[in-house]
Amino acid sequence: MKILTLNTWQERGPWKARWEVILHGIQTLRPDIVAFQELFNRDWAQEVQKRTGFSAFAFPEEFCGLVIYSNYPIVSWELKKLPSSSLEEYSRYAQWTELRIRDKKVFVVNTHLSWKAEDGASRKKQTEEILKLVQEKVGEEAVILAGDLNATPHSQEVQLLTFEGKFHDLYHRSHGAESGFSWDNRNPYAAGSGHKMPDRRIDYVLARGIHQGQTHPVANCDLVFTKPSGNGTWGSDHFGVFAEVK
Repeated sequence: MKILTLNTWQERGPWKARWEVILHGIQTLRPDIVAFQELFNRDWAQEVQKRTGFSAFAFPEEFCGLVIYSNYPIVSWELKKLPSSSLEEYSRYAQWTELRIRDKKVFVVNTHLSWKAEDGASRKKQTEEILKLVQEKVGEEAVILAGDLNATPHSQEVQLLTFEGKFHDLYHRSHGAESGFSWDNRNPYAAGSGHKMPDRRIDYVLARGIHQGQTHPVANCDLVFTKPSGNGTWGSDHFGVFAEVK
């Protein structure tokens, strides 16, 4: 099973040219499941489905930017509003999706947590609500959590997911202590941001319950969209994360 997550950076910069880079990447990587953040345009989301050939997608009516595409049947999905931040003017959400893979249920959560580096307290509250949602919906069953957490691996909010939530950080499982910055100032869209931030790994594919007796359930997990296209266009201000699990 191949999973891709990417913050698509809304419709900023040369956005249609950037989407050509993203669409080409999807054609090359051939993910089974994609979790996008900052895709707000339903018409464009439908165009992406048409051009990628995904059999199903879930696009909420709420202004959340969270979209899941799947080549597996989507049995059900819903959107959960997360605790708000006093440092932001908009709401944060978790998108909950149940997929059917042959005779198995697989649950995918797509999210985008509060972005300001100093707002770890809000992200912690949002993370706690995600863990409550997971426990309520699946208990100990397999679940994938993907998205832009805006927090580093050693932050309290990510540690909450990996310790209390028992999620595995798939990039860390593949690369150990290697940094793997997904917000990287080598990318001019990141470096040119009005809010200067240091290089960090803030985008993740996390998983729980996928191993079920397998010694090495993670075949691969890497950063993607880490270089511009031939004409110098980058896909987004973030790099994506692409994971293959057994």
